[in-house]
Amino acid sequence: MIEAQDLMSSTASNYNMTKLVVGQILALLSLLFSLVSMGPILAESFMTSIPFMFVTIAYGFMMFASSYVEEEQQFWYWVTSAWFILLTAKG
Repeated sequence: MIEAQDLMSSTASNYNMTKLVVGQILALLSLLFSLVSMGPILAESFMTSIPFMFVTIAYGFMMFASSYVEEEQQFWYWVTSAWFILLTAKG
């Protein structure tokens, strides 16, 4: 008989690697397509796009940091608030 604890531990580490690889490939393709489509806009206003690029890159790094999983919502709350304050101050 399988105990509940054994069942939970095997389920938590039972990853479908094929789906993970396909997901990574799709994410990279979407990044490539978005950079191609945003290229002209980013080139025109590079200096004003720096905060957006910083937040996007920071979020990308946070996706792979297990210690930030719990704090992710708080991080995005403060970053989004700061972004709107900056846009309001510039406008």
